[in-house]
Amino acid sequence: MQMNINENTRVIDLKVSDLITILKESTPILAAPVQASEEDDEIGGYEVAEKTTGYARQTIYQLKSKGKIPYIAMPSGGVRFSRKEILKWLMSHKKLTYEEIAAKADDFVLKRRARRK
Repeated sequence: MQMNINENTRVIDLKVSDLITILKESTPILAAPVQASEEDDEIGGYEVAEKTTGYARQTIYQLKSKGKIPYIAMPSGGVRFSRKEILKWLMSHKKLTYEEIAAKADDFVLKRRARRK
């Protein structure tokens, strides 16, 4: 038996199955589980690291030997780089703008004053 649902229907009168149906119909994206896409990541040799960072191969060699750039050590002795990991590594070195620094300083001062009261 299908219930006639309109804008005057009270939520308390709905069954869980009615709510699930409403959610699935109104948001089809939520109806299907989202799969994590590995297609966005590119894994390859030194050319991936060069293309992603813009650094010369010699610089990539130096960063890898110092352990400063993320890489995948293959059992056969080869080296692979993940584009996502390199981008994350690059973003970890991002410098803050003056506005971001000022906002963090203001937050720090406000939190400190709140603790002292």
